[in-house]
Amino acid sequence: MKNISPNLSSESDRLDPAIRMTIPAESLLHEFPPVTTDEWEAAIQRDLKGADYASRLIWHAEEGLDVKPYYRAEYLHDIAYLDAAPFLLTRATPGWRIREEVDLTGPEEANRAAREAIAAGAEEIAYTRAVIASPSDLALLLADLGEIPVHFDNVDTHAVHLLIERLHKHAASPSTTLSSGLDPFADLDASAGILANRPPGLIPFVLQAEQYRESGATSAEEAGLTLAAAVDFLAEMQQRGLDPGNVTGSLIFSFAIGPYIFIEIAKLRAFRLVWAQALQAFGVAPEDARARIHARTARWSGALEDSHINILRGATEAVSAILGGADSLSVAPYDECCSDPNEASRRLARNTQLILKHEALLARVADPGAGSYCLEVLTDSIARNAWSLLQKIEACGGYRKYSPAIQSSFARNSSIAQP
Repeated sequence: MKNISPNLSSESDRLDPAIRMTIPAESLLHEFPPVTTDEWEAAIQRDLKGADYASRLIWHAEEGLDVKPYYRAEYLHDIAYLDAAPFLLTRATPGWRIREEVDLTGPEEANRAAREAIAAGAEEIAYTRAVIASPSDLALLLADLGEIPVHFDNVDTHAVHLLIERLHKHAASPSTTLSSGLDPFADLDASAGILANRPPGLIPFVLQAEQYRESGATSAEEAGLTLAAAVDFLAEMQQRGLDPGNVTGSLIFSFAIGPYIFIEIAKLRAFRLVWAQALQAFGVAPEDARARIHARTARWSGALEDSHINILRGATEAVSAILGGADSLSVAPYDECCSDPNEASRRLARNTQLILKHEALLARVADPGAGSYCLEVLTDSIARNAWSLLQKIEACGGYRKYSPAIQSSFARNSSIAQP
């Protein structure tokens, strides 16, 4: 994203200076003079032969987000974040973790399935239905998993306290990063107590952005509502005397990824941007301002009639999540929407990520979309719309006062229009 200039005089000017010096004066690049935007637009109008430009060439992707047929460097002129802190748009490391969802309830059988998934390439385990009723249940679920991060979805505060006890007990030789899907708003006082006693290896709370997307929210609404919830939670914990920097480390943001590649990439990048901006108001240091994002391929986009289409959809959605900067990713088995997934469909979902990581090499770059005119403009548009929604919610008294109106607002048909 560095060295972006809105005033490019020639094609060779777009190249790195070190490369440009190696291009001789008689280079073929000089046979292709620069074309201005006005010239492109005039050519488009001639080809349209009187047809309406907006209806033929503008993709009205969702409310407040129109996608142009092409983008140029000059469109980045007013995007301030490009010169601010671009590292905030990326995950801390180039790669992501392949999360395997294990939906078995018994601790022993769930652990067996987890170990088999790890042997087959999974890098993180999510127990979605296992119940932690006692320390022995937890010990069985974690047995022989090594240093693989483990997430527990189906938990209450009692289970989280068991996680805390285990991490404190093994503090001298930490082995596993544990996280849970506890709703931070379920009991704010209990959440404050968990934070006050939180060991370094525990991430106890998840804010479910995906619930909005699966209910019909736009990308900006998904980002804005999740941001508003996080800001509300930060404010509540700060009022209880907790350091906002510590609170940010306790949160995972879980997003649903739909089939519209550029929008989904931009959505995750935009959320990282507005989250970092919100944290500035709480005095959080920039190094603590990165959002921790988990992504899951969307449920609403699954095809029931021919479920094998979902293999392709899962792959494109996975690419969007990866390029958008998700820290961990779950790809749903293709038959999840119509039956209980079997071992073959689970293996195929897992292998989708393995191919993207080890054969497509998508883990080698932290932010591969950086500098893309289209992605940067879409990131900025979604971020602005999400921030406007946050301001609206704050004006209404905050997320919890505004939340009763959320579901009714999704009753309207706000699904994304296809290009």
